[in-house]
Amino acid sequence: MSDPTPTEQPATAAPGWWTRLSAWGQRIPTGWFASILTGVFLAVTAAFGGLAPVAEAAVESLAAGEPRVGAQLGLSVERAVLFDSFPQSGAYAGEGERVLALLINAENRWSEPLLSSNGAIEQALRVEGLGEALDDAAPAAVARLDDATLGPWLQPGVPAELVVTWVVPAASVAEGDTVSITIREAKLEKGQRLTSDARWTSPAAVATVELEVIAGDADPDAADPDAADPDAADPGAAE
Repeated sequence: MSDPTPTEQPATAAPGWWTRLSAWGQRIPTGWFASILTGVFLAVTAAFGGLAPVAEAAVESLAAGEPRVGAQLGLSVERAVLFDSFPQSGAYAGEGERVLALLINAENRWSEPLLSSNGAIEQALRVEGLGEALDDAAPAAVARLDDATLGPWLQPGVPAELVVTWVVPAASVAEGDTVSITIREAKLEKGQRLTSDARWTSPAAVATVELEVIAGDADPDAADPDAADPDAADPGAAE
């Protein structure tokens, strides 16, 4: 009696590339996948000409007094005035210096009060073209126009007239010159922890205003003789 013929087992197909790739992938630490996929994306992108450049936000050109309204602030820059000194605004010029003051209207458009000095207005305005020392320089002071309060708080939805000042080299600007003012807008950054406050950061230029510089009077009454002598306005008052 002959030995039984052993049953032949079907040949097992060699593992395909997908099977091998899956098995290999299971042995790769999960954190590697992001790097691998990023590399594949960049390789494919390079084959098609690379990443498209991100378009920069256009900087708007505004006229004097024209408002720029953003998420944080509404601003209009009215005038640029040059003083020999302007201590009422919180700016003190030394020898060889003068004070350049901007008269602006501002409105807090956020839901919380904003501090103008060391805060919203200080970030929002820059004077260009007055020398390297003043490039990207924050204002020396911010004050209310009506009562000279320094560094006032801006309440939500309440417009305020402000004087924003820089101390500049006397030779850097003169009456009749044109100065360029840059208006910047900040982004709202919210904290990741419950104890972190939201804050406005990373201001970027969104608009410019060209202003002719006018001369400021050291004595405001000097421009109006009648203001210095009330009776002079009414000749009959002295009778």
